[in-house]
Amino acid sequence: MTQNLSGRFKQFYTEESKRYHASRYGTRYGDLFHRLHLHVIEELLDRLPRQSRILEVACGTGHVTSLLAGKGIPFVACDLTPAMMVQSRQRCNGKGAFVEADAFCLPFPDSVFEGVLSTRFLHLFAHPEQQRLLTEMLRVLKKDGLLIVDFDNAFSRWFLSVPYAAYNIIRYRRLAPYAIYNSIRPTEKMFRELGLSEVKSIGIGGTHLILPAWFSGRLAFALGLSHRSGPLRLFAEQFVVTGAKKL
Repeated sequence: MTQNLSGRFKQFYTEESKRYHASRYGTRYGDLFHRLHLHVIEELLDRLPRQSRILEVACGTGHVTSLLAGKGIPFVACDLTPAMMVQSRQRCNGKGAFVEADAFCLPFPDSVFEGVLSTRFLHLFAHPEQQRLLTEMLRVLKKDGLLIVDFDNAFSRWFLSVPYAAYNIIRYRRLAPYAIYNSIRPTEKMFRELGLSEVKSIGIGGTHLILPAWFSGRLAFALGLSHRSGPLRLFAEQFVVTGAKKL
């Protein structure tokens, strides 16, 4: 079952690879999300000791990988789709190591990375498969290492269903992309049940921010930062969950 699923995703993203980065980050909102997302990821990475070795799972076209390279962080990036990694390598200017890998069976020994990072990936899988993927990420993470993973926000998708539908029809000419949505509290609970401590979630983006983005990128970015925590986090497009491996 996993092989069939992985095969379908590999075929899809091979075909999608040439337009993926531009379609995700080349629009006004895509650029805003890109800046908000990297702002949070960079802040979390700064918590790690200098020269911590990072594994990025499902690096895609290098949206986050280029941040790792730019900060001089030693990293290994893996993805199922070589065509996506070609672009990631280009954005990293020869820095880091790249490995073709299935995230359900990572080709690394136990407990070798101080940090494991995966973004814009887990929303492709049902919740039991999310748990399997997280377990595999934790296998290669050292004790006290940091796990950073993001999810699509269920409350935001439900509450703002009309704006999301309009955005997808205009941008992608379809009602909605394939995605599995997570709720914040149950996802934090899943992290704790997997043996993580210091679990925290941070909200990122929201397609409703496209309205202020038309007037001012600076204003939209400031409003986006207000979605990181508190009540406005519920309206964020995604949320990042972090935790430290206890065992």
